Amino acid sequence: MNNKTDFFKWSEIEPLCLIRLLLRKLWLLVLAFLIGYMSISIVLGNLVSRSFSCSATFAVTSNSNGSYYSNSSAASDVVNIYSQLLQGRFMDDLILKDLGSSVSGSINATQLGDTNLISLTVSSDSPKDALLIMQSIMRNYKELSEYVSSSVVLNQLNTPNVSISVNQVYNVRDLGKKTGLVLALVMACAIIYMEISRGAIQNMSAAKNRLDGRIIGSVPHESARGSGKSPFRRRKRRDLHISSSAISFAFTESVHNIASRVEHEQSKGKQVFLFTSVTEGEGKSTIAANTALTLATNNGSVLFIDLDLRRPVQTDIFNVKPAKNASFGDLLVSGADPRTILNSTIADPSSGMEMLLSNRSYTDTIDLLSSPLLAQVIALARTRFDFIVIDSPPLGYFADSEVLSDLADGTLLVIRQNIVPAPEINDAIDSLKACKADFLGCILNDMQHLSRHLRYGYGYHYGYGYGSKYGYGYGKSAKK
Repeated sequence: MNNKTDFFKWSEIEPLCLIRLLLRKLWLLVLAFLIGYMSISIVLGNLVSRSFSCSATFAVTSNSNGSYYSNSSAASDVVNIYSQLLQGRFMDDLILKDLGSSVSGSINATQLGDTNLISLTVSSDSPKDALLIMQSIMRNYKELSEYVSSSVVLNQLNTPNVSISVNQVYNVRDLGKKTGLVLALVMACAIIYMEISRGAIQNMSAAKNRLDGRIIGSVPHESARGSGKSPFRRRKRRDLHISSSAISFAFTESVHNIASRVEHEQSKGKQVFLFTSVTEGEGKSTIAANTALTLATNNGSVLFIDLDLRRPVQTDIFNVKPAKNASFGDLLVSGADPRTILNSTIADPSSGMEMLLSNRSYTDTIDLLSSPLLAQVIALARTRFDFIVIDSPPLGYFADSEVLSDLADGTLLVIRQNIVPAPEINDAIDSLKACKADFLGCILNDMQHLSRHLRYGYGYHYGYGYGSKYGYGYGKSAKK
């Protein structure tokens, strides 16, 4: 394996893949937002001290002179004495005796400028406690005056004013939203970073820079529109049949280009072509079927063989069912004559292509695929058909494809956008290059680009699911 570059470039990243990833992981972003919002609410609600204040104004006057502004020096002395009394043990005992229970709060007395006015402020974490303490002081301030001076009295000038807001203002909702958004952004960046670090192939630039094999074709994402079905229902695999009128021109043209490459290889003496992938859900069965159909439509005699005996799906793609005792897997198990097997093919009515299909899975596939009988069937097929196209199992799970590649002349690896990391793809390419058949190259499948969405404004609904070990299960309509 040879990685052509050590780090991904921005040109190798498809924004649409990241957008789809974030939409799939939207629950994580919402969870991060809620964690941030709730954390701020808990912190501000329990750890940040809140203080309510209650204030009143008093005037220091002489028993013989009622002027408020002629005794500023006496007021200054009284303020100092009152501050000590109000904040001392005496005041605590007096309030406790008056209220009959203890309340929390602090008392502060300050002189208003160079006057005989005193501002008295009671602070507490409860507006009720602040008001109760202030009322207790007002009821007992005459008793306090006896400790100060018999010639000086306090006169209340206004009713207590209780603040209705906290002294330290915190907008819990706004701070919670900002913290939640920041945490969600951090989560989004982490998700994007892990996705980029994973190294999956997202566009043509990444494929050319990262893969050890040449790119022989790129198949665009196919829209489900035009099928006549509800857009909310996932279309069946057979809707991607290239002979369907609902298939887009771009999809059809891309398959024709792949078929042209196969025809070019056939002109050099190759007849048997094997389609495989690294993992399930990359669309190699659909690409193989449509390539075979295109070759048959171009007036070539084609034999299409479904040798993914562990999980055959071509009967679903073509909507056909082998006759009783005519399933290709059953014929191999029974050891039928190669001529009998080739005479049991199913003909596609639209193209005339011959098919060997199985309608159930088999457990002893290695023995069947490596048996001399299969080699005899393919050898006989070489004398009857111009092209033999094989749909084989994924390379990442079983050794079936490596066994089959020794029977083929050329192998093609189907790679679906943003599924398998480039190092794993290169490992698969190395395995195919080590086999007897020539490795012809890679086919990029289900390629989507944000620029096309922005330009044309249509959505995509590819008909078969991812369902792979990489955790991006988009659908379950098929496993190939």
